[in-house]
Amino acid sequence: MDSGSVSRRDLLRLTAGVGASSVVLSAGGTLTATAESTGVDEFSWPTLLGGEQRTGTAALEPITSVAETAYSLGGNDRISAPVVDDGTVYAGSDDALVATDLVSGTGVWAYRADDAFIASPAVGDDSVVGVTTEGTVVSVGRDNGEERWSLGVSGQPGAPIVNDGTVYVADSEGTVFAFDASTGELTWSASLDARFSTNGDNAPGLMLPTVAVGDDALYVNVPDRQTPPSRLVALSFDGEVEWEYAIDAGVLSPPAITDRGIVVKADRHLRLVSATGGVERWATELRVDANHPLAVGNGRIALLDDGLDDPVRCAVYDLDSGELAWEYTIEGGRRTGGATIVDDVVYVVASTGSRTGRFVALGLNDGLERFSLDIDAPDIAYGPVPVPNGLFVPDGTASRLVVSEAFEDESGSADADGGSDSTSSDDDGGTGADDDTTGDADGTDGGEEGGTGDDGTTGEDESGWGLPSLSVVESIVVIVTTLASAAYGAIRVAARSATDD
Repeated sequence: MDSGSVSRRDLLRLTAGVGASSVVLSAGGTLTATAESTGVDEFSWPTLLGGEQRTGTAALEPITSVAETAYSLGGNDRISAPVVDDGTVYAGSDDALVATDLVSGTGVWAYRADDAFIASPAVGDDSVVGVTTEGTVVSVGRDNGEERWSLGVSGQPGAPIVNDGTVYVADSEGTVFAFDASTGELTWSASLDARFSTNGDNAPGLMLPTVAVGDDALYVNVPDRQTPPSRLVALSFDGEVEWEYAIDAGVLSPPAITDRGIVVKADRHLRLVSATGGVERWATELRVDANHPLAVGNGRIALLDDGLDDPVRCAVYDLDSGELAWEYTIEGGRRTGGATIVDDVVYVVASTGSRTGRFVALGLNDGLERFSLDIDAPDIAYGPVPVPNGLFVPDGTASRLVVSEAFEDESGSADADGGSDSTSSDDDGGTGADDDTTGDADGTDGGEEGGTGDDGTTGEDESGWGLPSLSVVESIVVIVTTLASAAYGAIRVAARSATDD
């Protein structure tokens, strides 16, 4: 570690014992939240693209405006698409798997590794499973982040999923593994022979082989960039191949399971395949390659493309027929990471320049813009991740939470920026838990305009409660503030620094 700075993940480790004292964790399931289960402590988005069916859809009340920004996960670290369960957010960064309180942004724990956690983790009853770029699958306790087991697989693993006491992971070589969630013992493996090269920057594993769990079978996308066709494969829960559906394409999206069949996207084609027998229901040709996950909900399929010569386009198709319902162009859009559906709204995000991006909400049925929001230079890697009353969106190399109004926990004690009625900041920008605690002596204040640190970086309040690398002096102030705030049951997160070009 550099002697002059303490990173966000180091700060998480220093404050984990403090923050965890005010966070209540309980065993959570692996089901996406229903319309009747929309509280912070009841909501679950426990794996990549939401639930076991990987539809990228949540039955929440959609937000139709953004009034507040809260905090950012990851600070200066590359961050994976977060997952959420029982009031806690889990995400991977360049060398740590971290847990953060959803309402306040307080670090709960951080698990360090030698390699990057590049794909989304998965939450089980009492564990969180992460995967690294070097082929390691790690299970840690969800209440303390302590390692339970760790093992290697043959290729680069895609996003894991936990179902009924079993961890399912598929890797870049097309091997599907089933591990006992408690012990890590291998239950079975199935070799499906994929040939899919990746350099570690593959949109955090979004196009790697990925397992979706249906009622009667497992479904796996098996991309093949060297000698197509790619395949959609159905496996029994014992790992036996039930059927294969071949597609003449090099890339295949993770399968999305619906009551009409399995939806997959392959290069320039969108397809619906029956869950029984793998029979093609329909196929629709796309304008350009759309190599991003799709979202399926309320009889619609939403996907995005980012062709080299055309701006990013969101296209919505009818699930029954495959016909195009509408399309929306994000002017100046260059790269994107996928769409997310929440009730009757589809949310999309795209970069619009080297340091700019745009987050847009569109009506699912009519394609009309509900609102849009400018964000910092996004490292686009995934679609928005919903939570009650808000969403996480890619922002820079972090993941930023935006909410439509004051973001309160079940007791109503925390506000949108993660503070509480007992935690305040002085008018001159000092940070403290009471009137006697102010900003540090080196001129770094937490005022509305953003103070200037000794490294020349400037905190900018308008982009939310980010988590930058902190100087030693700043870190001491933050840690002292955290200790004081914990006595009142809340923590205010340090204002983010943004470095000018």
